[in-house]
Amino acid sequence: MSKRWILPVFFFLMQLSLAPVLADVSVPSLFSDHAVLQRGMEVPVWGTSSGNEVVTVDYAGQSKTTTASADGYWTVYLDPMPASTAPGDMVITGNNVITLTDVQVGEVWVGSGQSNMSRGLSWDCDMEAAIADAPNHNMRYFDVTANGGNVENTVWEVADPASLPSFSAVHFFFGHHLSQEMPDVPIGLITSAVSGTAIEKWATCAGGGSLYTGQVQPLQPFAIKGATWYQGEWDSRSARDSEKYYWQMPCLVDEWRTDWGIPDFPFYIVQMPKMGIGKIMIVRDAELQTALDDPKVEMSVHIDNPGQDVHPPCKTEFGRRLANLALEYEYGQSANSRSPFYNEAASYVSGDTIYVVFDNVAGGLQSSGGPLAEWEIAGTSGSYVAANALIVEPDTVAVSSPSVSNPVSVRYAYSPNPTDVNLINSVGLGASPIREVTPGSGGPVCGDVNCDTGEDQCNCPGDCGTPPPVETICSDSVDEDCDEVTDCDDTDCIGDPACPSCDDATCDPGEDQCNCSADCGTPPATESDCSDGFDEDCDNDTDCDDIDCDGDPACPTCGQTGDPCTSKADCCGSCNKKTGQCR
Repeated sequence: MSKRWILPVFFFLMQLSLAPVLADVSVPSLFSDHAVLQRGMEVPVWGTSSGNEVVTVDYAGQSKTTTASADGYWTVYLDPMPASTAPGDMVITGNNVITLTDVQVGEVWVGSGQSNMSRGLSWDCDMEAAIADAPNHNMRYFDVTANGGNVENTVWEVADPASLPSFSAVHFFFGHHLSQEMPDVPIGLITSAVSGTAIEKWATCAGGGSLYTGQVQPLQPFAIKGATWYQGEWDSRSARDSEKYYWQMPCLVDEWRTDWGIPDFPFYIVQMPKMGIGKIMIVRDAELQTALDDPKVEMSVHIDNPGQDVHPPCKTEFGRRLANLALEYEYGQSANSRSPFYNEAASYVSGDTIYVVFDNVAGGLQSSGGPLAEWEIAGTSGSYVAANALIVEPDTVAVSSPSVSNPVSVRYAYSPNPTDVNLINSVGLGASPIREVTPGSGGPVCGDVNCDTGEDQCNCPGDCGTPPPVETICSDSVDEDCDEVTDCDDTDCIGDPACPSCDDATCDPGEDQCNCSADCGTPPATESDCSDGFDEDCDNDTDCDDIDCDGDPACPTCGQTGDPCTSKADCCGSCNKKTGQCR
């Protein structure tokens, strides 16, 4: 090399070594090719870059510019846009340029819950027809569920026969019906559901929230219209868990809305259909109460769904009923989409008869075949007996029994698998099951000296009595002593005839390594799996709550999504400087 080039090259390399490191502009995978943006509201677009870098987002004639924070976080807000099927490009410019193609503006809905929301079209009886018709509609989906819960590695896909079999059947049929009724509006469907999960996994306020922080908060604050929810099977296994659903469901709705920054987005619940889970009827009522108490929560009723499968094999009607609710209450295109719900305030007692008044009767209440069935009535003793029921007004059912002269309350279809649910409205929608109608009661109020429905000795001992010190019945699925351990799982039941005998050399149902190590083996010294929801070492600390799990990949010690932060160092991922929360 000629000596005259040595100094210039040397100074050039020195300049490179002293120059600040420039990070490329990046965006979450929610912003990918084929994305659908929510129409009619501000659309946040966010990402990372070099500190103090100028970032510009261009889309659909809008150009929004911002300067990233010193830590390299930035957000812009696109102005509200009308629906558009035009396949526009979104261009994000900083030190580099990102171009997203085929981005449209329409309606975006999130679907969540457990197995009945996560099960794909490949399980559905209408799979072939659904997949064949999908290309006729403008539907796109962001399938966190099929991607194992990994939000950051999920991208938007166009609904087509090759990729649809794994997509949620319920959410597909919901979006499919919306698309049929709104053919000029792109439909974007986001799913984040996990089989076999309790409601507490989906909200921190409900008692944990590990799936919420991992699979829902990373979606925020992506602009959405609303959410659909199909969950409750897991929480129906015991009376204790089912009763919690009365407060867990509304707290979940409130937390999602607050964290999304959309305080009143619609939340649509699938009420549990018939199935062989002991306390499912309590969860059904908790879902109903949430819908009755919140004007932006709707509930589709499916107690009339044929069969009694935990996983109904045909989900078309589930999606259609959810969509009809949205079409009426969000898009103004449909009518009479609600099932009949009882109106306790309007119901009344006259003589030996209770008159139950219903809302949402359309042209009037009807029987879908034969005399009305599945009605029960109780007097002051609180014991229910089978009742006669008759439609006496378009919105009123008269309920009575020769054996109850002074009735106090009635209920309808209050069992896991009611066989004769035949009360419908004039458009064929079945009435929601009723746990209890007590005309004039004003509903349960802890502290009013009445042990109302929804109250018990655990959640309201002042009205219902002090719980006993030990489990009193070991076969009723009720936690009498309120220690959150029921029946044979409670050590109080050791030796009870209803419970297996420990130390007989057989690990019987109801026994495990915690309550009968003599038959089932000595528990390990430490928690062996930090993500399965089980307390393997029997120390009453489960998964990441157990000190044994410190340092386990399933239990990161850095800040999780939603945790407070001031810089990236506080978080496992990144820190949103705008909200002060980890992403």
